[in-house]
Amino acid sequence: MNIAQPIDTVQPSKAQKPTWQFALALLRANLRNVKALAITLGMPLFMLFTIWVPSLAGDEESQELMQLLFPAIILLSVIMPGLTQATRLTRWREQRIFQRLALTPVPLANLMVGTAFMQIIIGVGQGMLMLLFGIFFVGLALSWKSVLLVLVAMMLAGATFIAFGSLIAAFSRKSDIAGYVFFFTIMPLTFLASFPPEMMPDALNAVTPWLPTAMALELIGPLFLSNHLSDGALWAGLGLFVYTMLFTAVSTKKFR
Repeated sequence: MNIAQPIDTVQPSKAQKPTWQFALALLRANLRNVKALAITLGMPLFMLFTIWVPSLAGDEESQELMQLLFPAIILLSVIMPGLTQATRLTRWREQRIFQRLALTPVPLANLMVGTAFMQIIIGVGQGMLMLLFGIFFVGLALSWKSVLLVLVAMMLAGATFIAFGSLIAAFSRKSDIAGYVFFFTIMPLTFLASFPPEMMPDALNAVTPWLPTAMALELIGPLFLSNHLSDGALWAGLGLFVYTMLFTAVSTKKFR
């Protein structure tokens, strides 16, 4: 009688190489999908363009609008890879791709990390485009130090929302439901984080700084607009790191 032998699992220390290979394979597949890539990278730029054109009038109201909306759109560009992560993972579950991946010797959690890493690379590409637009069209005077800090901040914030997308995918059974849950969860949090404190009631102002969207805005916004980190940047970065670890731990356990 033939007995199927269990597949040997690669040790975590030796699974890093196939993890990165999996991430690069996904990245190449995304780069070949030119239309989807153009939409992903172009949407934040189009939104920036729509608020930049009115600011050319030079009046005070247009400049204030630019100051208010520019960081919010930067934040949206960081958040969107999380939506892609949520819908991709739930779609893989619907198509039973996870069952195929589970037959590989690489732990499924490592392949999840590879997927998230690929999304972070896409997010960095978005960040580079936003930086170039801000420098050459908006006229942002960013030093090389600030440019590097912006990229690091966007990578950290992107990792947080990608982990949040994985968390939603872990509890959602359908891709469309995961997309709706992500969108209708993140959008209110984004608006709460984007409004000035003087426009919000004190009860919300007490909660807003603890939101991941507010932390991302605290970390990224001043670098774009003022060319320096804010006083609360250290705590914002630490908070995003904690959120990332929490979302990753829960989603990994659920997928297992």
